[in-house]
Amino acid sequence: MTIILDLLFPPRCAFCGRLLDASGDVCGECEEALPLRAEGKILRTVGENQYPCAVAAYYDHPVSTGIKALKFGKKSWRTKVFARYVARAAEDTLSGRFDAVTFVPVSWRRNFSRGFDQARLLAAETAKLWGVKAEPTLRKVRHNRAQSSIISSAQRASNVKDAYAVPHPDRVRGRRFLLIDDVCTTGSTISAAADALMAAGAAGVVCAVLAGGHRRRHSTEKPPESRKICERKCRE
Repeated sequence: MTIILDLLFPPRCAFCGRLLDASGDVCGECEEALPLRAEGKILRTVGENQYPCAVAAYYDHPVSTGIKALKFGKKSWRTKVFARYVARAAEDTLSGRFDAVTFVPVSWRRNFSRGFDQARLLAAETAKLWGVKAEPTLRKVRHNRAQSSIISSAQRASNVKDAYAVPHPDRVRGRRFLLIDDVCTTGSTISAAADALMAAGAAGVVCAVLAGGHRRRHSTEKPPESRKICERKCRE
């Protein structure tokens, strides 16, 4: 059966989308190029309430390529691979600080257009690695402008203000949550969601994302030639 499935759906790299010659889910080139944040440097704080947030990798190639393929290329299977990195980051820095796993939901419109909620899938796969289930605690009650289209940090914060609500506070009250999302740029989105959880009575919120920020590059450094290939293939 596995051989038949491989013929019908040949394994591809979760980041660049290339066909894989050997077993695994990440190609050798991407494995070597992954911009993972060094241990001890993956913790940052977001929002006015300073929520701790574990960031597994920088939002650079090939991680950015994989995330774009996930969100805009409808490649939801990639979350199974991405979850390993999120889980590792959370374990390294937030172990013992949460009792349950939840996620930052997208609006019903975005969920309809994409066919899935990438943060929900990422949280589900991450929680599965720990033998638990991700719980849907939040609802996005306002369909706001895409954060990626806004540069100003202040405008980003305003754009997601009061965008999240907790439909069932009794399921949140007194519990400590790990809040998962795919990307953290300014932290406005994930902190707005965390604020909603705390307002509903959560005992604490810590966060984890796959990617955030960028590595510093030398001005003369050129992006790898493989990026052009990967960006062409990211929707495959």
